[in-house]
Amino acid sequence: MSSTTSNTAVVIIDPYNDFLHPEGKLNRLLAESLKETDSIKHLKELVAAARVNKIPIYYGLHQQQKPGFIAGWKHATAMQHSQNDNKAFEEGSWGVNIYEGLEPDLNNGDVVVSKHWSSSSFQNTDLDYQLRQRDIQNLVLGGMTANTCLESTARYAYELGYHVTLLTDATAGFTKAQKDAATELIWPLFAHEVTTVGKWAAGLKK
Repeated sequence: MSSTTSNTAVVIIDPYNDFLHPEGKLNRLLAESLKETDSIKHLKELVAAARVNKIPIYYGLHQQQKPGFIAGWKHATAMQHSQNDNKAFEEGSWGVNIYEGLEPDLNNGDVVVSKHWSSSSFQNTDLDYQLRQRDIQNLVLGGMTANTCLESTARYAYELGYHVTLLTDATAGFTKAQKDAATELIWPLFAHEVTTVGKWAAGLKK
């Protein structure tokens, strides 16, 4: 990564209460992996490091379920049907609040981009446009989940020409095996760097 942070941004994917909080609708699916990696602690460390170094954080958030969600769709995915049936990430609910301690700060230059419908926070959103308006070239990514939305977003960033850094301890999976497969086997195939929050933050101090 470039030694300057002026062209760097952090991207955090889906830090919703429904995923991260013990009372969230989908937390039970992630709880084991979140605990094993201590993911929330490391996500908070990621946010803190970004704040100290004046690195903006871009929030890639999943579309929220509401009346009429995917109504009339002919090609909705199984994930979209499940979200609709279970009212996961329900618009206006506590579950779609950003987990406490991870909230955006406009004074830090943080940006909440338009919401993604499937997995990638680039597809059908303004994330790429928002980044290029600010000459961002290096992306440091964390969030949920390791082998779905986070990986999809990182792959898309790679294809668009961004320098991609992925953080193995700032994520989780629906199973430990899925998370480990992503972070140990798949991410190194395309990411420019696969590291931890602590090692990334330490590199900023050099």
